[in-house]
Amino acid sequence: MNFKISSPTLLLDKQKVLNNIQKMLLKVEKNGLKFRPHFKTHQSVQIGRWFDRTQLDGITVSSLKMAEFFSKDGWQSITVAFPMNILEIDRVNNLASSIDLRTLIVDVNTVNKLDAKLTTVVGVYIEIDPGYGRSGIHFDDKTSIESLKEAIQSSKKLELHGFYCHAGHSYQSRSIEEIRALAKPIIEQLSNLKVAFDLPVCFGDTPSCSVLEDFGEIEELSPGNFVFYDWIQTHIGSCTPDQIAVAMACPVVAKYESRNELLIHGGAVHFSKDFDLHQGSSHYFGQVAENNGGIWGDPMKDCYLKSISQEHGIIKCTDEFFQQTKISDSVIILPIHSCLTADLMGQYFTTDGVTIDHLSEKMIK
Repeated sequence: MNFKISSPTLLLDKQKVLNNIQKMLLKVEKNGLKFRPHFKTHQSVQIGRWFDRTQLDGITVSSLKMAEFFSKDGWQSITVAFPMNILEIDRVNNLASSIDLRTLIVDVNTVNKLDAKLTTVVGVYIEIDPGYGRSGIHFDDKTSIESLKEAIQSSKKLELHGFYCHAGHSYQSRSIEEIRALAKPIIEQLSNLKVAFDLPVCFGDTPSCSVLEDFGEIEELSPGNFVFYDWIQTHIGSCTPDQIAVAMACPVVAKYESRNELLIHGGAVHFSKDFDLHQGSSHYFGQVAENNGGIWGDPMKDCYLKSISQEHGIIKCTDEFFQQTKISDSVIILPIHSCLTADLMGQYFTTDGVTIDHLSEKMIK
């Protein structure tokens, strides 16, 4: 694909997406698990349709707005993987009247308020905190878990589907061995909860789901980032660079020979502020890859997105790359975190020449 861009553009390789989906599906089938993938990564009707619905138990999203969006495309079982916000009760009632809507519960007080205000049955999961420290009940707090379980089962308008757990601290790992060392005791703890409370478990973070082969007593997976992967996932150990399915193409607008740096149009409003550490010390915000006519190739050694402000990006690079790159050329950069980059960009340009809009049914040839 040979093309010329004039502004930051998020490229997408459909075949890599399909390969990533198929690989995760094979793992799910091999382990006899249900699959409820997280669609917050791509937020696209068209990409959602690249999944075979007959192979899914449902989908997962991160907000009611996203659930409403995907319900319009016929998805009938949707989990909002966020603790229930009672202030959105009207939206919950409206959506739950037409689909199997599920959400997360973390306290008895919310159960009581929901039961008084719901007009139809809503499915819920008890969110378990596996030591991540973000939200949910810590898996050691059996008393709180039991109290919440009893409250839900005693309610009139809530249907308990089990436990939901996201081990987000797996993103701090930097090798397959570290992922396994972190995930193994979590899987054991969740398996113990499943047996002790006789409730199924839905589990999903991309590093663990990509690397593990044994999921103990867990019955359902719900990873999301695996559909695209990104540069940080290669350092975590979740994927290899050739599995990354999205990349940013940014135009070069100036060159600074004295410091071997390129100025690109592409900043925090395009990439987000997520970063990795370059050689263990300074921050950087993306990895430059070979540009083969709009198809990205191997990562380029010592070429990276050194800094970003709102619209500006500074590429630190080798002498060779600096000399061969001209003003108005496009530099291809693998994002640190594809979920946030995709959310900010709001549109994909595929390597076969199709534009796909975010949170829209629009697909333009």
